[in-house]
This record gives sequence, C-alpha cells and structure tokens, in this order.
Amino acid sequence: MNRLGHIGLALLILSPLLAKFDLNSILIAVALTISPDIDLVLRLEHRKYTHNITFASLVAIGVFMFSRNFWLAFLVLLSILAHIIADLLTLQKFAPLYPFSKKKYALKLFKSNNTAINTAVLLLGIASFAYFSNLDFSAFLRDLTKLI
Repeated sequence: MNRLGHIGLALLILSPLLAKFDLNSILIAVALTISPDIDLVLRLEHRKYTHNITFASLVAIGVFMFSRNFWLAFLVLLSILAHIIADLLTLQKFAPLYPFSKKKYALKLFKSNNTAINTAVLLLGIASFAYFSNLDFSAFLRDLTKLI
C-alpha cells in the first residue's frame, strides 16, 4: 500500500477504539503507521529491516520509554502491525518475522500503488473515524491534512 492507504487502514482499525482511548493517542498511532517506510528515506532495502514484528515492537517500546504510556505504545504497535499486514497483501515478498525467520511472504492480491484500493481504504478509514469520533468533520479533514 502507499502512504494514504496505510493511513486509511490505521484509521479504520483504530477508530472504533476512540471510545476507550483519547483522540491524540489515536492520531499519534495513525501517524506512526507509516514509520516502516523510513527504509525508503534511509535508502535501506525496502521491507527488509522495518517491515517486521521486531521493528514494530522496537518502535512501540521507544514510544513507551518516551511517553511512559503503555496504551499509546500498544496503539502504535497495532498501527505498525496493520502496515505490515497491508503490505503482505501486495505483490512484493518480504519477511514479516525477520530476524527470527527469513521466510518471505506475499499474498499478491494487488500492487502496492493501486490507486483504487489505496483510495478506497483511505475513504473507509475516514468514514470510520467520522462515525466513531465526536469531531466536526471539517475539523477532522484539517487534522488529516497535517498527517499527509
């Protein structure tokens, strides 16, 4: 998936949790859903070191150490795992259990840059967030543009 698809999926998964968690924690977790793609910025092999449960766990631990908020770290872990699961649906194989297993997987359902799927997932995520939040929808769109 691309950045918008990942944000949409994180919104879709985390929005129902707004009844239990504060808005800022949800938005931080949604923003960190794209953290595995730091490999592109660092020019590392894409999906090798940052698209796995180890990376997700390390980021969540880092968030906990910084914030001392277990639930925020848990939401970040969920959000990054959602990124990894979404990328498993695409064509490119990678090892989500690295370094414990180097076996690569891909369900090959669609290309990661599929505009229709990424847009649909983003719109579903926005709809989910609008449904579960008490925010004015226009305020939400302003907040969303800050993430993008």
